[in-house]
Amino acid sequence: MSEDDFKNNDLRDVRAEEQSRGSRRRKLDTNEKRRAARLRQDILQAYRNWDETGFKIALLAGGWSADSPEFAAALKKFRDAVSRRPLE
Repeated sequence: MSEDDFKNNDLRDVRAEEQSRGSRRRKLDTNEKRRAARLRQDILQAYRNWDETGFKIALLAGGWSADSPEFAAALKKFRDAVSRRPLE
């Protein structure tokens, strides 16, 4: 990423945070927004590649605990969704 891209991203983040001030909603957390977008992107890539290990890594990188019931439920849904996909 070039220095101009970094400055533009930084300016966009500052503008988004400033625009959220004064509203009744909570302050916009650009880092959380990026983290959620990255998690969605990684999960979609794992689904497209039929990659269960990649799916697990994405959830763990997103802050999920491997021992949690939510992790087990998400993994079950992933397996179910992949098993229903038509063969390419």
